[in-house]
Amino acid sequence: METEVIERPDTRTTDGDHDRFSHYVDKTALTRSAVSGEAVVALCGKKWVPTHDGERYPVCPACKEIYARLRS
Repeated sequence: METEVIERPDTRTTDGDHDRFSHYVDKTALTRSAVSGEAVVALCGKKWVPTHDGERYPVCPACKEIYARLRS
């Protein structure tokens, strides 16, 4: 009796790391999202509907770098 092996393709993406960070978002867009449920776009380009308390996570390194360049 032979066993057939079915290989599963690797479906992991590197974009999942964005979910582990708090991102910089325009305050107006964040308020609008809280009321309407629409997605926001962070400085780093991440687009999502905020549902968690951002203060519980470290700041996204890409957002932090972009914000620092905008301030200078």
